[in-house]
Amino acid sequence: MSNKERAADYVLGTLSAQERAEVERDAAADPALAAEIAQWNGQLSPLLLDAPEVEPPAYIFDRIKEKIASAKPPAPAGSRTVRASEGKWEFICPGIERKMLWHDRDKRRITFLIRAQPGAEFPAHQHDDDEEAYVLSGDLSFDDLLLSAGDYHLARPGVSHPVGRTRMGCMLLVTAAA
Repeated sequence: MSNKERAADYVLGTLSAQERAEVERDAAADPALAAEIAQWNGQLSPLLLDAPEVEPPAYIFDRIKEKIASAKPPAPAGSRTVRASEGKWEFICPGIERKMLWHDRDKRRITFLIRAQPGAEFPAHQHDDDEEAYVLSGDLSFDDLLLSAGDYHLARPGVSHPVGRTRMGCMLLVTAAA
């Protein structure tokens, strides 16, 4: 992007805060960029003097306030946030979906949600590594073992799970080997 284009975007206010800071930093070291910014300011500032003040309609201000209130602050460095409305649910088997939350490639661990519809069945399977499951809602049973909301279940390596069934449907938070 040329100095002229960067200066125009800067003066018109179309840059993000980070981009504005970069232009300001660059303009401090580049007299040509600083001159372009001054030229754009000089050309556009008379428009401000002649522009009448306009009161936006109330509904516009309400929409602005709603947008500000719903804005989510960025996650702190070194953390990750996945909102309920974010991510993609993947088909696992009939009535069961998974949404990946985290994949730690170094430790070869994954964290995901499982969402199962009422009457869904989880296939029988064996565990090669620890699998931790926390029941967020609903029910899940493996033969005589019945898990309900708030229950935690750990399956150690070598454990074989029989077919899992949910009567009411369930939501699970699972951490397992990748």
